[in-house]
Amino acid sequence: MKKHKDLLEILRANKMRITPARRILLQFILDHKGKQIPLKEFYAFMENSLPGIDRSSVYRNLEALKMLEIIQELDLKNGKVYQYLLDRKVNHFYICKSCGKSHKGNQDLFEKIEHALKDIHGFSKAKLSVVFYGFCTKCEK
Repeated sequence: MKKHKDLLEILRANKMRITPARRILLQFILDHKGKQIPLKEFYAFMENSLPGIDRSSVYRNLEALKMLEIIQELDLKNGKVYQYLLDRKVNHFYICKSCGKSHKGNQDLFEKIEHALKDIHGFSKAKLSVVFYGFCTKCEK
């Protein structure tokens, strides 16, 4: 399980500055590891922690953390949410395009995909993060 200092090391290794906003944002993400955090919640927390922070600054920092695969963005019916991703092996969701409900995927499915990747492409130890958009049984009818 990664800690705040580990995440700061990832930023340093990628030649990113360690700003007060990034420190606070990383801690907020770690404190809410098991939760999908709406964009509005990030803005509200950052504004409370660093009054006057620009919304675009928060968004740019989230984009940078996405690029480093520390967080994942999910586009739900009610808007974008972000969740911690870094040290999870499998992180995938099925999201209904009609009602917006999201469901966590099944680990067994991705173990089969991981085996297929190894057998077909010689690719192993995959960290899988996928979002499937479609229609749930209820909405499909």
